[in-house]
Amino acid sequence: MIATRTEVPPTEYVYSSWQSDPDYSDLLPLFVDELPSMRRTLLEFAKVCDFENVKREAHKLRGSAGGYGYPGLSQLAGQLEDTCKTSARDSNAILQDLDQLIGYIERVRA
Repeated sequence: MIATRTEVPPTEYVYSSWQSDPDYSDLLPLFVDELPSMRRTLLEFAKVCDFENVKREAHKLRGSAGGYGYPGLSQLAGQLEDTCKTSARDSNAILQDLDQLIGYIERVRA
């Protein structure tokens, strides 16, 4: 199943659905602080056309983003993962999904 595309206006920040839950108050900043590293890793793999590792990293992000209350981020990571699976030879499709995911990551806040 291919995920439907999630569109977010580029000027809006994205916050966790758990942001008001005190059990997550210490965890959300830790997750958000890791996103730049995840972003760099995805871009490094994409730069050398290592789409198997892009898929693996997208899979990890898909699960963790959902667990931390970022369903849109999870959906876009899943979309990238699915594109890597179904269109492994279509680098343009993969890079388009990656670009959309990167843009979303840059708007995520704790």
